[in-house]
Amino acid sequence: MGKSKIEVECSACKATGLYCGFAEPKGTAVVCRQCGGTGKKTLRGTPFTCRKRRRNVKWVMTDGGLWFARTGEEKRISVSDFYKE
Repeated sequence: MGKSKIEVECSACKATGLYCGFAEPKGTAVVCRQCGGTGKKTLRGTPFTCRKRRRNVKWVMTDGGLWFARTGEEKRISVSDFYKE
């Protein structure tokens, strides 16, 4: 399946094309830098069909925090258990 694109509302300006942040005086907006004032963004990608498997992985760390500071044994599962979830 090839790449697809979909237009979505810009989350920064809530599809208005205008951004009001903490630096703008009350009643003043700026053109949204995320969407260039269009109010929309285009997402491109391959449609999701299923979660794919990674080769050469045996263990999955379930906590992305400072796992390297611990032994890691309590925060890891086998890759086969991960794919069962």
